Amino acid sequence: MNPIYNAFIYIVWFFATYYVVVFTLMLLSERKKIFEDRTKFYNPKITVSLIVPAFNEEKKIAHTINSLKKVDHPNLEILIINDGSSDKTSSVVKKHIKGDTRFTFIDNKKNKGKAACLNQGISLAKGEFVACMDADSVIEPDTFKKTIPYFKNKKVGAVTISVEVKDPKNIFHKLIELEFTIGLSLFLKLATFFRTIFVTPGPFSMYRKSVLKEIGGFDTQNITEDLEIAYRIHKAGYIIENCSEAKVYTIIPPTFKEIYIQRRRWYSGAIQTLHKHRDMMFKKKYGFFGFLVPYNYLLTITGLAVFFTSLYLLGKKTFNFISSLQYTGFNIIQWLKDINFDYRSLGNISFIGTSSLFIIMTILIISLIVARKNLSKRKLGIVAFPAMFFLYQIFWTGAIINIIRRKKIKWR
Repeated sequence: MNPIYNAFIYIVWFFATYYVVVFTLMLLSERKKIFEDRTKFYNPKITVSLIVPAFNEEKKIAHTINSLKKVDHPNLEILIINDGSSDKTSSVVKKHIKGDTRFTFIDNKKNKGKAACLNQGISLAKGEFVACMDADSVIEPDTFKKTIPYFKNKKVGAVTISVEVKDPKNIFHKLIELEFTIGLSLFLKLATFFRTIFVTPGPFSMYRKSVLKEIGGFDTQNITEDLEIAYRIHKAGYIIENCSEAKVYTIIPPTFKEIYIQRRRWYSGAIQTLHKHRDMMFKKKYGFFGFLVPYNYLLTITGLAVFFTSLYLLGKKTFNFISSLQYTGFNIIQWLKDINFDYRSLGNISFIGTSSLFIIMTILIISLIVARKNLSKRKLGIVAFPAMFFLYQIFWTGAIINIIRRKKIKWR
């Protein structure tokens, strides 16, 4: 085996393992702080404006509106902004908000993008705080009772909540359900201890309106506005908190193709954002944020390099093996019968792969237990979870190719 390849594998394994070990130690040591009840600091007099941009959401937005009708915060205004939908979104919204004075409907005739609609809503918002929510998501009635207390600290510019998959239907949904539990719930909570939350998820996040005004709202040129704005909140010197006990349930695209298109947009936007805010990287003034973000991308790039290098070497070895069979009188049936697995025959690289898989599965189960999830209901996703590694390579490769080709990324 190529010694340079071996050395590269060990280096990547070391940095990835270090990352996972730190995550696990933090998860175990801070597990009592994952779910904090701060409702004693809740102030019902605080005014909140909730903005829901919608584009071609006729089949989903009724569920969103129905969940908002149940929200029990008294000083709440809800702004639904139709972004020039070509379907029946407008008529569905009008039908379901009729008679409820908390709702205001802005029916834009031309499509101008999600970020522009959010900025439009911010300019109209009367609340001291602004919450932004996707039109295919639902929240719990006591969401604001749980999130508002986090803003008691004047340095808090935004608060995120746990993102859950609504009604997972297929294997891809079940995999993403677990990914969200770890990545958009537990990880974001742990990131608050280092002040390194790098995204305010679109399904639901809440902001201090004065901070949004100060930093100029959302970037209308960025395809992942919820990611980009988090960088600017940090850059302005504010903190992003996470409220694990509050949950938003979002609908995942039904097919793999649609999931791929969505992820390609996310990851292309991530690259775009990293490049835009490259001046934040490795700067002490931004604390751990300036170091953790590039560390994440370092793992992503080196992981891609390992994956494709391994595929190439495996393909080359397989081709050479098959090519040599014509000279040996090889009998594949007999060869299969004679296979005798010996763990000691595995090379160091195979050992690293096997041990890494064991570690990942162990961490996954620990994370689900800490997150108070029912393991038996998620056993299919748990067994299939290692497939996420291969899916990530597909998603990131598609995003990088689009960036290199400078191809315009479609929303859907």
